[in-house]
Amino acid sequence: MLERRAWGAALRWGVRLAFAALGIGVVVSLVRQVGVGTLCQILRDAAPWLPLVVLLEGARIGTDAVATYAAYGPTARRLLPARVLTRAALVARAVSSIAPAGRTAAEATKAALLAPWAGPTAATAAAATGQAVTLVSSGIISVPCAVAAYALSGASPITMALVLHSALLFAAGTGIRMAMRAPWLGSLAGRLSGLAGAHVQAFQARACETSLLPPGPIAAMLLGRALQVAQYAILARAVGAATSVSRALVAQGASMVALAVGAFVPAQVGVSEGAFAWSADVLGATLPQALAIALLGHALEAVYVAVGAVVPLLWRAPQPPDERPEH
Repeated sequence: MLERRAWGAALRWGVRLAFAALGIGVVVSLVRQVGVGTLCQILRDAAPWLPLVVLLEGARIGTDAVATYAAYGPTARRLLPARVLTRAALVARAVSSIAPAGRTAAEATKAALLAPWAGPTAATAAAATGQAVTLVSSGIISVPCAVAAYALSGASPITMALVLHSALLFAAGTGIRMAMRAPWLGSLAGRLSGLAGAHVQAFQARACETSLLPPGPIAAMLLGRALQVAQYAILARAVGAATSVSRALVAQGASMVALAVGAFVPAQVGVSEGAFAWSADVLGATLPQALAIALLGHALEAVYVAVGAVVPLLWRAPQPPDERPEH
């Protein structure tokens, strides 16, 4: 058993390293194609805009925290201290940037950090809701992104990719929420094990405290996506590319498609660069400008990875209550 686990761990690390090496190879190839000097000049000119983008990212993390708060339903105010939620959101943001399947890992991180206050069942249900509404909100925001792509380029590959992305993510998020509330799931778990059935039923009771597609978390996530569109508009302006709402929406769409395609690539290295290079014409950018936008996005990620790394060291969590909820 131990040997099998060791082989499994080695295989997972091997796959991650292979994806990372492939991503780095893509970046190196693109940098050579556009020229190091040209790219460095664009990045130097864009650097003064980066603090504004960093501030907007902080606001985006705030919307994520609000979405998590709303996912706990009517008991959130009683269960979640604001400083505990803020701390968890910052740590989870760092995890989402570096872990494969980053959003899922981030929700699991928040659940682990919030469970001492909210209880394990409530934290798990909120994390599953967070994952679902992330997919739903991404599907919704992909609609205006696809419309913008069609207006700029017709039925181009990026337009078709965004239409497919919207449909798949909305369906996946809705499906998760339906499964969370499905009575047959608790009955099936109860037939397998009485204890498992009790846990699943408690989980589903928590899931049913909010509507199938809870408007609060979805609205908070959509606000975060709108802030991200603003970030891409600023980055386009910073690198000297064409700037408009339509092009910023296409940049947002390209980023989301890259995130979906390269979910298991560490830090999305190479995936976002490839996506922006692929859609450079629609973005109204040259290849060096499109590549610079992707690299500035990585710089933004690095800032909040650093923040998330030092938060647990410098910001100690308060002691949880002696009696925490069991469900």
